[in-house]
Amino acid sequence: MIVSHGRLVKSDLNYFKVSVKPRRAITIIACDGASDFLKSAGVTPNVIIGDLDSAKPATLKYFSGKNVTIKKVTDQNRNDLEKAIMFALSKNFRVINIIGLSGKRLDHTLNNLSILKKFCRKAKIRIHENGFSGEIISKSAEFACKVGNIVSLIPLPKAVGVSTKGLKYPLKNGTLELGVREGALNEAIEKNFYVKIKQGVLLVLIGSA
Repeated sequence: MIVSHGRLVKSDLNYFKVSVKPRRAITIIACDGASDFLKSAGVTPNVIIGDLDSAKPATLKYFSGKNVTIKKVTDQNRNDLEKAIMFALSKNFRVINIIGLSGKRLDHTLNNLSILKKFCRKAKIRIHENGFSGEIISKSAEFACKVGNIVSLIPLPKAVGVSTKGLKYPLKNGTLELGVREGALNEAIEKNFYVKIKQGVLLVLIGSA
């Protein structure tokens, strides 16, 4: 689990009470200033990573006293989220859940989506925010949901040969492309839906109606 330094509320942490098997430990990686949020929420991360210019010194001192690994990475060509993902991959994590992806600055949000696309073929990357859960896919996938859930398919920036099953407005070998045709605001009509994709990348978002 990566906690990015974006829009964060304590209820975001509830995603991870149901996203892992019972009794399975969660590795929590905090992106720099997100450690302040975790401290206020009473959650201790395993790792804090970034250039460490956002976290309060008192927070770093507090978590250092709890034997949290604090990694300063000063590479200015990568933001803290990318550093966290690269660290997770180096530890052979192949499923990465992320909260706090967006919310503070639009440029950061868009850049973070670009970073997720960069790594989507190296791990299953899931995002959770504001009542929505999502995953970036580059191949066919099946998703569990509830009937009536909002389902949006957002191309990054283009997806070819997209077909769906279990959605109110099905696609059959369609093309989705930013600025041309998106697949937002569809609706699940079954407890599982399927997305087949031949080429490109899609962000699949699932939310309550």
